[in-house]
Amino acid sequence: MSFKNIAIGLNVLLMLLCVGFFAGHGLPKSLMLWSSAILWFVAPIVNLLYIRKNS
Repeated sequence: MSFKNIAIGLNVLLMLLCVGFFAGHGLPKSLMLWSSAILWFVAPIVNLLYIRKNS
């Protein structure tokens, strides 16, 4: 298993955890939680796009 496949798997897992957070806890009420949740979802997408671009 290559490092690229491990990175893709971990990024997908991180996005699933973000979706699971919203499913389990509902929408956040504070601005800090919103910003954290947005970064938690956007960072793996940026990583996946970077991996795709360099493949």
